[in-house]
Amino acid sequence: MKLRIAIIALVLVLLPVGMALAQAPGTIYEILVADGNFKNLVAAIDKANVSEVKKLAGPFTIFAPNDEAFAKLPPGTLDRIMGDDSILKNVVFYHIVPGLYMAKDLPGLKECKTLCPTDQAQTLKLTKVGDRYMVQEATILRPDVKASNGVIHVVDTVFIPKMAPPKVP
Repeated sequence: MKLRIAIIALVLVLLPVGMALAQAPGTIYEILVADGNFKNLVAAIDKANVSEVKKLAGPFTIFAPNDEAFAKLPPGTLDRIMGDDSILKNVVFYHIVPGLYMAKDLPGLKECKTLCPTDQAQTLKLTKVGDRYMVQEATILRPDVKASNGVIHVVDTVFIPKMAPPKVP
């Protein structure tokens, strides 16, 4: 009888823990894939093989342009980005910031440095205009989507980093 009570007590203790783990958010990458509105960003992450978003523990903050944001790019821009591995990596990393920053934290930061690996420092300007949070000229459409390795802020614009001029031999 004591064994049954102990087993029942153990199940009652572990059941909520198991349910909480089952409901834990996935990684940034898993959430973007499952959402279905980030096909272009997911394709860019896949082609650039960006492990920071896919599997590293983070925390990272990603300003994730949805497919509508990619559709606003001038004709041929997406093809050019996807066709040049160095540009592609720069564009993807320009949307990722090390650290966990919720929307309410952004205006106090004023700017944050991205993971963009170009020769020039790549920072994003952060503001609040009325009740909207802004990154560069983009509006955060959906803030604070929590992931196991950070947070996603959905934005309406694709950020294109300034590229260092080519070095003359």
